[in-house]
Amino acid sequence: MRSELFIALTPKGPLRTGGVKATGSYLDTLLYLPGSVLRGALAEWLSQSGQTQQIIPTVRRIRFGTLFPSCSEQVYALPFPLTALECKTKSGFLNVLRRDERKKGHGVRDTLFLALTYSELERLGARFPVPMTLRCRQCKGRMDRVSGFYARLDEGWIKIRPEPVIQTKVALSRRRRASQEGMLYRVIALRPKCVFVGRIWLEEESDLQTLKGAVENLGVGALTTRGFGKATLTEVEPPFPSLRERLERFNRRLKEAWRQLANLASQVGSQVPDEPGGTYFSVDLLSPAVLYDGRGLPTLKLELTLGGQRSEPVFFTT
Repeated sequence: MRSELFIALTPKGPLRTGGVKATGSYLDTLLYLPGSVLRGALAEWLSQSGQTQQIIPTVRRIRFGTLFPSCSEQVYALPFPLTALECKTKSGFLNVLRRDERKKGHGVRDTLFLALTYSELERLGARFPVPMTLRCRQCKGRMDRVSGFYARLDEGWIKIRPEPVIQTKVALSRRRRASQEGMLYRVIALRPKCVFVGRIWLEEESDLQTLKGAVENLGVGALTTRGFGKATLTEVEPPFPSLRERLERFNRRLKEAWRQLANLASQVGSQVPDEPGGTYFSVDLLSPAVLYDGRGLPTLKLELTLGGQRSEPVFFTT
C-alpha cells in the first residue's frame, strides 16, 4: 500500500520546467513543477548510477504529484479553482497579511456553492425573481476569473507569484560546434525565491532517499547541464485537513448557500426543499487530465464509479 508524503523542493538556482515555446528565440517555463519533472530526474539518476534495470520497477512504485509554488515549506499552496472570481477594478484578497496591506483588494470569491445551488434548485423546479449575476461586494463592479496560486495563513490569505528571470545566451553552430554570430536566445526561468510543495505516494521509504539523491545531484527541469535546476528535497508536514473534515466543511457551506437561495425562490412561490437532499463533494483537478466516458470516448465531464454505480457530475466547469 502506498503511503502519502508531503515534500518540499527548494531551488538553489534558476529553475526551468519547459512550457510552450512562444517564439523561436524564447524558451518559456511553467510556474509549477509537474510530477514528470521528478520522475525524469529519478530515471536519469538511476541510469547514471548503473541501475538502468531498476528504472521501470522504481518508477512504478511511486506516484508523483504536482509541486506548487509556496511561501514556506510548511504551507501547501494550491492553484485557484476555475470558479474563483476577483474584482476587476481592485483585485486581490480582502483579508491579507499585515505586511501586504498595500496589496489589499476587494476580495476573492469562490462561486462554486452559489452556482451549484442555483443549478440544483432550478433542476428541482425553482424560479428566481432575478437572474444570477455576480458583482463585487465592495464597489458593485465586474468580476473576472483569477489565476495563479494561493495559500491561507493564520493572519490571512496570500497570492503566490513565482518571480521570473531572463538570461540571454549564445546559440552554437551544429556544424562548427562554436558560437554562431547573430544567434541569440533567451531563457525564461524562475528565481530561487520560493519553495515548491507537493505530494508523492511511495511503497518503499528507500525510494524517497533515491529521489533526494537524484534531485540534489542532477537537478530538476531543463538545462541542468548549464547551471539550472539545482535544488534540495526534504520531507515536510504542512497542516492539511483530512478528507472527512473537508467533506463536512464543504456540505456545511453548501447548506448555507442553499437556504439563502431557497428563501429567495420561495418569495415567488417556488416550493423547494430548504436543505440539500444528499451529500455533495467536489473533484478539483490539480493537473491536466484526459477523461473518457463509459464508451471510451473523450469527454469533459468526469464520471466516477461509486458503489458499483456510475455517477456523473451535477455541475462542472472547464
